[in-house]
Amino acid sequence: MRVGGVVAAVAISRYASLLDGTMQGFLDDPRFVAIVERDLREGQHRNPENVEGWFTTSYFHLPAELRAEVEEAGLEVERLAGVEGPGDWLGLWPDRPELVLRAARLGEDVPALSAHMLCVARKPA
Repeated sequence: MRVGGVVAAVAISRYASLLDGTMQGFLDDPRFVAIVERDLREGQHRNPENVEGWFTTSYFHLPAELRAEVEEAGLEVERLAGVEGPGDWLGLWPDRPELVLRAARLGEDVPALSAHMLCVARKPA
């Protein structure tokens, strides 16, 4: 990568399964609660029974972890933002697009409010 080049990295928030599990009602199932507890504790998302809709094996990040990984790669972070914001996990899309976009803009500086995060960085001189 050349000096000044832009890198965009996207990660799933460690809180994604908590948010989605709340919205979808999955937290009624103790098996899903155990998955969320591990996600929150370790960031290791596992769906050992392959229950449909509970996602697949993955690693979920805290905002500070995503920032640290990008910086460890020798890049300078310009922006770390939430992608969807709370309007998405409240199930308001596509019925209330203006409200969802407003919430995403207001909450973009709090990446943990979103299930996905975007980190924009550059290679320093």
